[in-house]
Amino acid sequence: MGVGFIAVSILLLTAANTVWAGCPASTVADMKGVKAGQFPQQFELAEFEKLAGCKMTFQGNPDIARLNGKIRGNPSSVPSVANRLPSEPLVYAPYESIGKYGGTLDVLSNATEAGTSDFLSVRHVNLVRFSDDLQTIVPNIAKGWKWNSDFTQLTFYLRKGHRWSDGAPFTADDVKFWYDHLALSPLIMEKPKDY
Repeated sequence: MGVGFIAVSILLLTAANTVWAGCPASTVADMKGVKAGQFPQQFELAEFEKLAGCKMTFQGNPDIARLNGKIRGNPSSVPSVANRLPSEPLVYAPYESIGKYGGTLDVLSNATEAGTSDFLSVRHVNLVRFSDDLQTIVPNIAKGWKWNSDFTQLTFYLRKGHRWSDGAPFTADDVKFWYDHLALSPLIMEKPKDY
């Protein structure tokens, strides 16, 4: 099982002679005419392309090999973005602008006993997450979910082709490993919750 996260930037197409003109640089502040999707501030790729009337392509950080080489234990090369993205990627609308690579991230924590956990938590990704309204549960790694009729079983549907940052497939076996060996482990939590 791999560990990591996927960081992707969007390269907007500018193909003037095709039906799929360039994708608008939609943001929460200015959606550029793109209507809201099923969930706040995010879209399934096909949903965004349909609403925006465009076709997206993706590119990775041009400095990724150098940065990856600075971290002990990382592989010397990283698969291309195309080989790391799922077949059904999730598209987030940034607040004000599409980000740029580079710079420095300064972090402040009011719980110093937690070490770097506050900072590092931004790189962890969950099956679902709360939207910014802190009330709406939205897809993340999971494309969707469904309860059975008496709400005793919850089935998650993972994104087709989802991968770890090293390109290894992310599967239900990874979720089962987490559940069996981390969530229920008395070595991690003295009294694991009885789900």
